[in-house]
Amino acid sequence: MVALYITSTESKGKTTFCAGISKKLLDRGAKIGFMMPVHVTEAGGSNGCADATFMKDIMKLPESEELICPIRLSANELWKNLAEDTTKFVQNLKQAYSKIEQGKDIVVLEGPGNLNIDKVSNLACYTIADGLEARVIIVLDYSPNLDVSKIEKIRTKLKHLIGVVVNFVPKSKIQKIRPQLIDSFSKAGIKVLGVLPEVRSLLGVTVAELARALDGEILVCQEKADELVENVMLGAMTVDSGVNYFSRKDNKAVLVRGERADMQLAALQTSTKCLIVTDNIRPLPFVMVQAQEKQVPVIMVKQDTASAIAGIEKTLAESSFRSPRKLEIFDMVLDSYFDLEAFYAGLGLKG
Repeated sequence: MVALYITSTESKGKTTFCAGISKKLLDRGAKIGFMMPVHVTEAGGSNGCADATFMKDIMKLPESEELICPIRLSANELWKNLAEDTTKFVQNLKQAYSKIEQGKDIVVLEGPGNLNIDKVSNLACYTIADGLEARVIIVLDYSPNLDVSKIEKIRTKLKHLIGVVVNFVPKSKIQKIRPQLIDSFSKAGIKVLGVLPEVRSLLGVTVAELARALDGEILVCQEKADELVENVMLGAMTVDSGVNYFSRKDNKAVLVRGERADMQLAALQTSTKCLIVTDNIRPLPFVMVQAQEKQVPVIMVKQDTASAIAGIEKTLAESSFRSPRKLEIFDMVLDSYFDLEAFYAGLGLKG
């Protein structure tokens, strides 16, 4: 049985990667468990963990959310546990882990992120990985100033670092950047398992999420509510607005005043995932017919344009990976940009 600990230098990317590699291992026939050893809450407490619920659902795990996410502490409480009573913390961790590992080949562990700036996450990484003798993968956000030396310092404190994954690389630059990253990390004795491109759909939200966030009503094409929105465009106020204007972005939501049938029709001629019409004004019948023919949901909201924009911006800022469609997309990303054979070898699995 192998424990695999996933952490990151930033706060994002871990759940996406955990879900993606878990699916790959399941497809390979391995019996997989999942655990979030520590869930850092704002004030300790016992509030639920949406990521744990998502992983339980997609992996069809029999364990309860309480078992998957057993230790819930504030950052201050976690630091105190790690720094002042390490032995008891590790004992509690092993006890919880023993309930997850039964009958499993591999248990994927999602640890806290922010290794670059958070001493608590660093100490948690070292303590948990060491306590469970886990193999480790670190997910990094790409930047032109990516500091390999920081990862090298982390590596010296880990017994079993399989490698790193560099995420959010501009797709147009990936062929140039990939060999540079591999070379830089190789000199530090660290394997690069993958250099993954930035994929806008993984950062988007579904039509249904937008409708819920705006307390809107989907008037047509409810069956398309799971479509992913990558961009948002505001209906222009100028006289030359139309198909050319809306053609600037694909896979978008178009926010437009309810009475502007001209802009609504123009948007429907382009790559639009949904229309959001404001001021509680139902579009004219011929617009609805066109939307139905194009299979584009129309969301009617009560807010004015400014309020709807604020709601959309908040929803996009809080977007998460918790979508089966996003998992499908990320699965294809791994096929193209992740070294699965090196990953399996790092886990001690035969090809």
